Amino acid sequence: MYSMTQTRISSSLEAIIARTSSNLSREAITTSYRDRLAIELLADSSTFAYQLLEMLIGASGIRIVLRRVERAIAMNPMRELDMPDEHYESICCNITRKEAMSCISTVHILSFIVHDSSTAISAELSNYGILSEDIDTALERLIS
Repeated sequence: MYSMTQTRISSSLEAIIARTSSNLSREAITTSYRDRLAIELLADSSTFAYQLLEMLIGASGIRIVLRRVERAIAMNPMRELDMPDEHYESICCNITRKEAMSCISTVHILSFIVHDSSTAISAELSNYGILSEDIDTALERLIS
């Protein structure tokens, strides 16, 4: 999986990525990797991504967004050209290239995915008035 000497991945994120990648590979799913990972991040109320988004839209808002994202990827899946593990490793590498940090958490991945305006999660959060910058701002407030 992912290995950079300077940056580590939180254990919860690493487990979610491994589980999601394994499930997608086993089921031969080759669509909407980012949205499917976002669903997994937000399906677990103990993740930092869930907790941060809960502050912004509430638990019921998260449930509504997740249902809409699931529907969107079923109706209009985004075709992927790589394998899930390669895709998720690339996301982690892109995050560490953009920002110097000692650990990548679930909220960093959520922010990265929401920054991609082609994802269903980005569109659904936008419908709630939540942009990627709002997630970044909330994260900055929490860690400072």
